[in-house]
Amino acid sequence: MPSSLRARLRSTLTAVLTLAALLVLPSHAHATTAQTTAPAPEFDQQVLFKAPQDAGYACFRIPAMVKTDDGTLLAFAEGRVLNCGDAADIDIVVKRSTDDGVTWSPLQVVNHGGGDTHGNPAPVVDRRTGRILLAETYNTGRKDSASCSVPCDRTPHLQYSDDDGLTWSQPRDLSDEILPPNWNSWYATGPVHGIQLTRGRHRGRLVFGVNTETWDGSRVAANNAALIVSDDGGDHWKIGATDSYPIAADGTWRQKPSEVTLTERTDGSILVSGREQDGTDLGHRTQAVSRDGGDSFTAPFRDLPDLYAPQVQCSTLGVGSRILLSCDADPDRRRTMMIRSSYDGGRTWTAWTAARS
Repeated sequence: MPSSLRARLRSTLTAVLTLAALLVLPSHAHATTAQTTAPAPEFDQQVLFKAPQDAGYACFRIPAMVKTDDGTLLAFAEGRVLNCGDAADIDIVVKRSTDDGVTWSPLQVVNHGGGDTHGNPAPVVDRRTGRILLAETYNTGRKDSASCSVPCDRTPHLQYSDDDGLTWSQPRDLSDEILPPNWNSWYATGPVHGIQLTRGRHRGRLVFGVNTETWDGSRVAANNAALIVSDDGGDHWKIGATDSYPIAADGTWRQKPSEVTLTERTDGSILVSGREQDGTDLGHRTQAVSRDGGDSFTAPFRDLPDLYAPQVQCSTLGVGSRILLSCDADPDRRRTMMIRSSYDGGRTWTAWTAARS
């Protein structure tokens, strides 16, 4: 593996924890001795969040990571207090590393659920100011492990840190800006990190993804995937590119892009890779592209028949002209964790048999 790629990989989370998968960080160079008989591994594995290792939590899910301007790695997750369910008492937690992931700080609570669900962390760093912004979503918590009632009362919020992730602002409700009346059931920020554009007319723009549902008074009638953008460092946000799919009266639909992850390509366009959730193209990743800084998609999301993945959160990372995808490679189950590569902006991907396991 080239040293430049290894260095970039050190800086970013490329996998997910617990049921979603595992956290993978490249190893540092190991000294060789005359007694060494086997090559050093290309990757070391660390499980950062684990119950009951981290007291007070029954489960950890939904990870995301960013690297700050000071070089600190911030690893976020949902700390689930009562159980592993998606809609109970959930905090947003973080651990920090100042040595490229070799060691990590004790767990810190960024946002207390207080009996409700505060989750779906989606961090992004403004490189112009160093501010770390954290988009997140709330809903009323449950005592059991069942899912949120439909329609679910989900609302987007935002926090920020100006001291390298040591302390965090009070959450700000973003509903007036990015929660339109027809996104009135499920709503999820990210998860996975957002990005800041570095090229073109929208250079400096902050972008993260959401997926939502529309409730018509009796049933969920549409699924929506969208990009959320800010041109003033996160002070104000607006809804950008949006792709919506109606759900037929019999409950069927073609596609439901969910849990999207973003990468800026070398030509300045944005590749959006999504979890395909319950549509007719299960077992694959789904993708869309924006060529105007996240204001619109060039075409609807479409599945990639040879890019196998189950219904799971994944993550992409641009490394020069190469894009890495950290994701399970089994079309049905959350197993066979792989890092796959694309050398043509996400149009094609290496087969899972040629990927890094």
